[in-house]
Amino acid sequence: METRRVWWGLSVLACLLGALPAQASLYWNHGVRSTTPSVCFVGDALTSRPTRVQQVLDYIHDFERAANIRFNYLGTCPASIVQPNGNDWFGGDIRVVLSGTSVPFTGMVPGNGCPMFLEGGVYNGDNDGGGSWSNAPSDLVTNRGCRYNLKLGDDADAFGVPWKDHSLHEFGHAMGLSHEHVRDDVDFATCNANGYGGSASSGHLTPYDRYSVMHYQFLACGIHGNYGHAGLSTWDELALHILYPEPVRVAELVGRRVIRTTEPLNLSSAWGARGANLSVVASSFSWTLSGISYSSSSSLSTWLGAGTYTLQFSHADFLGRTYSYSGTVEVLTPADYAKQVVTPVSASMPLL
Repeated sequence: METRRVWWGLSVLACLLGALPAQASLYWNHGVRSTTPSVCFVGDALTSRPTRVQQVLDYIHDFERAANIRFNYLGTCPASIVQPNGNDWFGGDIRVVLSGTSVPFTGMVPGNGCPMFLEGGVYNGDNDGGGSWSNAPSDLVTNRGCRYNLKLGDDADAFGVPWKDHSLHEFGHAMGLSHEHVRDDVDFATCNANGYGGSASSGHLTPYDRYSVMHYQFLACGIHGNYGHAGLSTWDELALHILYPEPVRVAELVGRRVIRTTEPLNLSSAWGARGANLSVVASSFSWTLSGISYSSSSSLSTWLGAGTYTLQFSHADFLGRTYSYSGTVEVLTPADYAKQVVTPVSASMPLL
C-alpha cells in the first residue's frame, strides 16, 4: 500500500502491498477538494454489494464529524460523457470500485483516455493485485477519463468485518492526507520495523501519530494503523479540520477573556493547543487590543489595567487562507471580579 509518482505527472496512491515506493507525509501536498465532494460507486455495486456500499458510507461519516466536509452521495456513478476526441469523461469526484462487481477490480482501469498505470502508453501491470489505492485531489482533472479513481478491497478482521480504518485510510488519501509511517520524525525509539520511517520532511500538520488511520500496520510495534476499527485519531481529525475549515474562517483561540487586574491575559491559538505544528500550518499571527498590536506570535501574554478591550486575532494558514476573530477582553479589579463573576457562578451551582 504505497505511493508511486508515475509518468503521467500526478499521483496515484497505490496501496499495493508494498509493490511501490512511497513518498508521503501527513499532508500529501496535492491539494484539497471542495467541501462537498461527490462520491459514487461504479458498475452494479449498489445491487450486487449493497451491504458493503452502505458500510463504506457509514464509515466515511467520520470525516463529516471531524471537519467541514459533506459528501454528496450520487449512488451509481454517472455514465461517461464521450468527448469530441473519443475520450471518456466520468462524473463524480470520488469514484469507488469494489471487488465482485461488474467492473473489473484488477488490470487496466477502464476508460478511453485513462492514463493510470500506463508507461509509454502500455499498461505496466501495477493494478493487477488486490490492494487498495486512491487518487489525490489534484488528480481529478487528469484522470477524468478513468472509470474509477479509488479502489477499495475487503480486508477484514477475524469475523469477516472489513476494517473501518482501511476505508478511512483510502478516503483520507482522496481528501489530501498521506502515509504517516514514512515521515522523517517517526519514533524509532519504540519501533524499528522494516518499512517504518522515511524521508518525508514536509506537510507535517501535527506531530507524528502512531494512532493515525493513515499509518500502516506494524503489529510488532503495537501499531494497528489502517487495520483496525478505532476510526480517525485525534490528530487525524485536527488535520482534516485544518484542511477543510468552515466557510467563515474564524481564528480559533483558547484562554480566559475575563480576568482580574492581578493576573496576566494569556491567549493562544487553539490549533496549537490541540497539537498542530504551527510552524507548518499557520503564519502571520496578529493580536491587537483596542487597536494596539500586542503580539505577532501564536500566543499573547500581557498585563492590562481595568477596562474593556476590543480583541482582534488573525492569522493565515499554509494554503494561503486567512482567519480572523473579533471579541472583547474584560479586565476587572479583584472586587469587581468577585461580584460579577465569582458570586454569580457560585449562586448558579446546584446544591448537593
